[in-house]
Amino acid sequence: MTPPHDTETLVGGQLIAGEWIRPDGGDVQAIDPRTGEPVLPVFAEATTVEVDSAAGAAGSAAPALARWDGHRIAGLLRAIAAQLEERDEPIVARADLETALGLGRLRNELARTTAQFRMFADLVETGAHYEAIIDGPDPATTPPRPDLRRLLLPLGPVAVFGASNFPLAFSVPGGDTASALAAGCPVVAKAHPAHPGTSELCAAAIADAMRDAGAPAGTFSLVQGAGPEVGTMLVGHEAVAAVGFTGSLSAGRALHDVAASRPAPIPVYAEMGSLNPVFVTAAALAERGEEVASAFAGSMTLGTGQFCTKPGVVFVPDDEQGQAFAEAVVARLAAHDPGPLLTPRIRDSLATQLDETLQLPGVETLVEGQLPGGQAPIAGPTLLRTDFDTFLATSALAREHFGPVGLLVRVGSSRLVEAAGHMDGSLTATVHGTEGEASRLEALFEELTRRAGRVIWNGFPTGVAVTAAQHHGGPYPATTAPGHTSVGTTAVRRFQRPVAYQGTPESLLPAALRDDNPLGIPRTVDGVLTRESVESVRPFTGKGSS
Repeated sequence: MTPPHDTETLVGGQLIAGEWIRPDGGDVQAIDPRTGEPVLPVFAEATTVEVDSAAGAAGSAAPALARWDGHRIAGLLRAIAAQLEERDEPIVARADLETALGLGRLRNELARTTAQFRMFADLVETGAHYEAIIDGPDPATTPPRPDLRRLLLPLGPVAVFGASNFPLAFSVPGGDTASALAAGCPVVAKAHPAHPGTSELCAAAIADAMRDAGAPAGTFSLVQGAGPEVGTMLVGHEAVAAVGFTGSLSAGRALHDVAASRPAPIPVYAEMGSLNPVFVTAAALAERGEEVASAFAGSMTLGTGQFCTKPGVVFVPDDEQGQAFAEAVVARLAAHDPGPLLTPRIRDSLATQLDETLQLPGVETLVEGQLPGGQAPIAGPTLLRTDFDTFLATSALAREHFGPVGLLVRVGSSRLVEAAGHMDGSLTATVHGTEGEASRLEALFEELTRRAGRVIWNGFPTGVAVTAAQHHGGPYPATTAPGHTSVGTTAVRRFQRPVAYQGTPESLLPAALRDDNPLGIPRTVDGVLTRESVESVRPFTGKGSS
């Protein structure tokens, strides 16, 4: 491997199996969203040969990495967290230069990022991620039951795609990378072209941790690319076994289709944006209308509206209380300064979409945000309003506007369940009500449970806690895999596959399934969750003896 990366000088190329490939030219360049000015250096887009080398090296590393036990993987994950923290100042400074998200927000995001690595380290150190199950033989059943032992194993190399709006927590060092490595899978990270320098600095930290931990060459690589070609090549490579993606619906669906068209299709775990509907009852407005209005305005404009969990549509009573709520939101948004969008492309896409939305019949503009042209991609908040029948009849109103845009929909209380049933799959759905009316909202909650991955009571969806119980996912089009999450400890399951061993000699079993439990991990033995050996459990269960 090359020596530790110099944080003062960016290579501007690819990291392949621990070696930095320095380019002759360049095709990828970030811009400073505050000014629109280009940010040096210019980064080279990965060639076909380089993508092939990175994916091939990951494939070669996979068998050796799969043999690492949880303690060794945990050490690697903690080493990555430590390396990122050691370089926090240059990483945060570069991320702010490329994203304009602010130093405070980015420091918090880096802390979340390192916490994710340590969370997965704690998980795999216990061995719980194996989900080991042992069912002993039972000749008395019809037909007789054999000895069966099951666990989860690494799926193989994972292609991870960085997100524009989270240059740390959902990009090169983000949750997809952390959970894939925790599963024992090599990673080839595709940097987002909006923050190539941040991606390189983070990749350097990961590479140095890999070197110090003695990880197999090819366990981690980084490739750069401005257009879809590099990502398409990576997803189509025969060595890649799964994809982790956070981004737009169009890009996520395109990668999904590439993966599905392979001779051997692979899973794509794509998070692709969401409308995140909010339902506000008349009782909630009567109790705390000003508070809800203020929280909605803050949530809608957080990060200039570029959170995947931004509340995009709010269903409010079609009465005086609904009107008062709208006026309160307008007052707060009118005082809100325009903020930078991540890229000119995002600004231009939002401007085009808003031009079309504003021309739709039945759509009223309550706050008209600024989307000036020029170099700097700046946007002010926009608030629209329509009635429920117009919303039902106009599919364009049910599409996400990625930016500081919100839509109020006037609806009668008797039609809230109908409104929920009209929504596409979302990452989140929120209800603002009162404790006294909770029992009357059961049907609404049931419908939202079918439509969203996280249902929120009296809160707002921006802010995704990194915990074991978190589910950051949802039915299509929010994600391509609604059975999985990209946040929380169960995110590791995306990059594992179950294998059952039947009647297998002890010497051929993985350590996690051997009778004496040499790893000391939690296992379900004949229905009993235990860390004890098989022999210690079976006298109490009465199973497994002939």
